[in-house]
Amino acid sequence: MPKIGMEEIRKDQVIEAAINAIVSKGLSNLSMKDIATQASVSTGIIYHYFESKEDLLMQVLKASFRQSHEKVMETVGPLKPSQDKLMKHLENINLVPKDNPEYMAVFLNYLGEANHNPKIRDMINKLFNNLTDYIGQYLRNVSDDKQQLKNLPVMIIALGIGLGTMWTLNNQLYDIDEMDQSLKTLISNYLANENGGKSK
Repeated sequence: MPKIGMEEIRKDQVIEAAINAIVSKGLSNLSMKDIATQASVSTGIIYHYFESKEDLLMQVLKASFRQSHEKVMETVGPLKPSQDKLMKHLENINLVPKDNPEYMAVFLNYLGEANHNPKIRDMINKLFNNLTDYIGQYLRNVSDDKQQLKNLPVMIIALGIGLGTMWTLNNQLYDIDEMDQSLKTLISNYLANENGGKSK
């Protein structure tokens, strides 16, 4: 029986081991034995802390999202001007596959399962909704054109996921540092265009 006070440490240890196992084996091939081996614990210890494999996998997804969210809060949150927040957020989004490749690998594995698993789909949709709301909040002062801003949060998220997926699968496809400036220029030009986001 694990010592009292070790519960959170052991849970984090198992979650980290599950992340490593997903990165190395893939979600569809993953077994509790793989995770136990990676964590250097017995499967019984894992089931002591997590009700089932699905429970553990949901906690892994939550932990991955939380780490990504904390990075945004640390770097974007303290900035005051909305334009500065936007540029820093774009920088963060662009660098995710380079700075946190484990997150991208886990995210892509879960994304592949989302169509078949309602719980995973709901959690990913919750992430998208939270990101959209957060970006929308700090964009309010970037432009007076409400129609222009309406779809911008979704566009930013889609660009980030698309670029991150492509670079994760083939990091020779484009220069990620050059893409940082290209992404910022693209969004800045969109905002500078008075007709941006409007149908002609």
